[in-house]
Amino acid sequence: MKRYLITEDGTVIVGSGYGSPVTGYGELVFTTSMTGYLESLTDPSYVGQMLVFASPTISNYELHKGVMESQRVKVSGVITRDAHMELPAGSLGGDFDRFLRDEGIPAIDGVDTRFIVRKIRQGGVLRAYITDNPEAVKDFPDPMNEDLVTKALDSTGIRNIKGNGEERILFIDLGSKKTLRDMMLNHFSLTVASPDSDLDSIDHYDAIFVSNGPGDPQHPSLKPVVEFIRKNLGRKPVFGICFGLQIIALAYGSKTYKMKFGHRGSNHAVSDGRRVFITTHNHGYAVDPDTIGDFHVTERDVNDGTVEMIEDDMMMAVQYHPEASPGPHDTRWFFSEMRRRTDAAKR
Repeated sequence: MKRYLITEDGTVIVGSGYGSPVTGYGELVFTTSMTGYLESLTDPSYVGQMLVFASPTISNYELHKGVMESQRVKVSGVITRDAHMELPAGSLGGDFDRFLRDEGIPAIDGVDTRFIVRKIRQGGVLRAYITDNPEAVKDFPDPMNEDLVTKALDSTGIRNIKGNGEERILFIDLGSKKTLRDMMLNHFSLTVASPDSDLDSIDHYDAIFVSNGPGDPQHPSLKPVVEFIRKNLGRKPVFGICFGLQIIALAYGSKTYKMKFGHRGSNHAVSDGRRVFITTHNHGYAVDPDTIGDFHVTERDVNDGTVEMIEDDMMMAVQYHPEASPGPHDTRWFFSEMRRRTDAAKR
């Protein structure tokens, strides 16, 4: 079945359709990860985006429900060079094609993904459609103008989760990955709160954590979260990962900017000036280094100098994903360091 990928600059790419026959729309981005395709597809940080797999062969091992990072696929479209769409899907009970059809996600295969990746790297992220009817494509609104965090959440409100530690963390969920919550529960108990909760009414916690999530950290819907963090700086230990780092930086008065094509994949080198860590990334925004406030930048990306870790006496946040699964485990010390700092603040 013929299917089209149509980008805002007028490029039309023809491939074979699989997954759902619906039209998909979003910001066209790519990941360099060669494994973890199901984890990527279900990562809430990809809401509003269509994902190009730079690795040519996708779905060449079975899908297993236990590795999903959320309850559903979060990308709005999938672009592949060679998808093994009929490989048995393990515990999910069907093949890759059936899985995407059931999830309502359109996909296109047999396209030159190298061409698309080069196009994005040279010109930046593009808005695009996956469609069976190219005549229906008319405009290209910016998905980043939407409240993508609300779309990313599997649940809202406030809930307490017992973990393996006495310390309790106020976990502000902006679209967190399951693996991240699991890692946190290895060290802490959590009070998980969606951003529309009355955060000021929550008490009996030892530290604050801001999760990963999709979209623009300066979106108006997130101002209450930024203000809540600002009010608590220096009062409670504050931690964050990825989107969370950007929210924390905004609370200090820094600014963020949209990157040309973002960082996505499992092979990004980060350095603190003494050591180099290989890390997993998934972000399209970053902290503007010219607006650094009352905190220290202690790690940067080796390739382009992007701010990767910020901290002060009562705050620590990283732009990458220490909980990466699959992916390198170089920075899983982040969680034990969180626990050490939280313990120290209670003394």
